[in-house]
Amino acid sequence: MAEPKGFGLRLMDDIQNEGVVHQEVVARIEALTNRNLVSYSSFFAHPAGIIDDHDPHMIETLLQSIDLSRYPGTLDLMINSPGGIPTAAEKIVLTCREYTDSFRVVVPQTAMSAATMIAMGADAILMTATSELGPIDPQMIQTLPNGQQIMRPAKSFIDAYVDLVNQTQEAIRNKQPHHPFVELLRTVDPPWIQECLKARELAKKIVIDFLSRWMLRDKGGEHVTKVVDRFIAVGEEGSHGRAIRSEKAKSFGLEEVELIETGGNLWKAIWELHERSHRYVQSRGLAKYVAARNGGINVQAQVM
Repeated sequence: MAEPKGFGLRLMDDIQNEGVVHQEVVARIEALTNRNLVSYSSFFAHPAGIIDDHDPHMIETLLQSIDLSRYPGTLDLMINSPGGIPTAAEKIVLTCREYTDSFRVVVPQTAMSAATMIAMGADAILMTATSELGPIDPQMIQTLPNGQQIMRPAKSFIDAYVDLVNQTQEAIRNKQPHHPFVELLRTVDPPWIQECLKARELAKKIVIDFLSRWMLRDKGGEHVTKVVDRFIAVGEEGSHGRAIRSEKAKSFGLEEVELIETGGNLWKAIWELHERSHRYVQSRGLAKYVAARNGGINVQAQVM
C-alpha cells in the first residue's frame, strides 16, 4: 500500500498561486497570532531582488491600505530575502514602527545581511527550526565596464583588494615579479573600496542603534556591541551565506528569538504562505512580492 502524501507534497499539489489565496493564508496566520501581518518575499536569483530604497515606500503603501485596528498596536513582517542596502533596511524598520507599538519579524526560511538587520530592529524574532539569519555584511551592487551589474558582499571586495596589496608587497620583499599584481590593482577603484568599508561600518552602527533602542534596550552598550560583533565575525570567519539558526542566534545574545513549533498550525500556515509566495515570484519572474490580507504588490524590474 502506497504511503499517503504528507503536508508538503499535498501543498505542492494544491498550490494555485492566485493572490486571493495568499491573502486568505495571511488572514489565517493573523487569526492564530492575533497580530497584523505583512509578507515580503524576494526572488533570490533576480538581480533586483535585494532590499533597496524603494521597499520602505512600498511597504508603507500596503500598511496604509490595511485596517490595522483589527489587531491594535501589532505588526508582524514576514521576510524572506538575501539582503541588500543597509539604509533601506533602516528605513523599513523605522517605517514599520511608525504604524505599531509592537513590531515582530517572522523568518520562514532565510533573512540574510540587511534582512538580518531588519530582524534586529524588531522587538522579537519568530523563527522555524530550519530558518536562518546571516552575517551582517551589506550587499554591494557594482557596474562593470561592460555594463553588467554584479552583487557581492562588501567584505568580498575589501578582502580581494587587501589580498592583492599583500601579494604585491610580498613579491617586492622577495624580489619577485610584482607587475601582475600591480596591473590587477590598477583595475580596482579605491573609492569603491572606501564605499564598501563605509557600508560595513554603517551597517554595524544601524544594528547597534536598533538593538539599543528596542530588543536589547535593558542590556547595556557593551552587551549590544558583543552581539553585533558576533554576527559580523561569522561572516569574517566563514562565508556570507553561513546560516545562523535560532539556537545560535540566542547563544550570540539575541534573547528575544521565539521558535515556532514544527508541524503546528502556525508553522503550517507560515510555511504555506512562504511556499506559495516563493513559487509565485519564481513563476512570474518577479523581483519581490509584498502581500497582506487585503491585497499584494508585485515588483517587476527589467534585468540589466
